[in-house]
Amino acid sequence: MSTKSASTTLTATQVQQAMARTQSLTSEEEKVVRMRTGAAVDRKAPLARKAAEGTEAADELLVMEMEILRAFRQHQAKLGAKKAPEARTTTEGRTKEKIVRALRKKR
Repeated sequence: MSTKSASTTLTATQVQQAMARTQSLTSEEEKVVRMRTGAAVDRKAPLARKAAEGTEAADELLVMEMEILRAFRQHQAKLGAKKAPEARTTTEGRTKEKIVRALRKKR
């Protein structure tokens, strides 16, 4: 008779910790492991580059990254500029309504 081996369940966090410790997985192997276990990529980790240092492809990637960051910052600034006046008017409107209600109650 053969002995049964115990099966264990890995969580996504355990897989992420194990993948952080090892550097030997290829990108395809890492992708498969992530898909099978549901482990997400760390959002704060830098994007992996597929070009060797000093090549034209590396320069193109760097330019693309700079353009994306600039566009993202402009977008954030645009959103911040739009939301600021709305917040003030809403607060002023609530304050005005509160004062009007208090005055009506006084009568």
